[in-house]
Amino acid sequence: MARKRNPRTDRLVRDALAGLLESEVADPRLALVSITEVDVTPDHDVATVYYLNVDPGLVSRDPRRSGGDRPRSVEEVQAGFEAATPRLRSLLGSRVRLRATPELRFRPDPVAEQAGRIEDLLREMRPSEDAAPDPESEGGSGGEPSA
Repeated sequence: MARKRNPRTDRLVRDALAGLLESEVADPRLALVSITEVDVTPDHDVATVYYLNVDPGLVSRDPRRSGGDRPRSVEEVQAGFEAATPRLRSLLGSRVRLRATPELRFRPDPVAEQAGRIEDLLREMRPSEDAAPDPESEGGSGGEPSA
């Protein structure tokens, strides 16, 4: 009989990694990244960590206004996680008491991308607010109000 997942373990690992990213990792490539979900296998061998990179449109392109942080590409964030993984795994083992410290695999959160695509599609379907009906073209008498 297969063992079922333990959502409590997923939450513990997610919260611990989020705290470690905030307090223990100084890599600027990971400065604007947040952990959204963690899936730990039932045997605790592997933890798949889903992350969200901040939307570039939300951060000012002027480093004087954004504190010098700039959104990183997916490749830069992946490289940052690859460099930080051994340290994160070690610190995770001391923060969360599990039978075994899981191998960490970092993946971009697909839900955020899918939500963005759905939002774009809905925006395309919605009539534009700028395309309000023109009162002159609605059969009026040359734009003069009728009495």
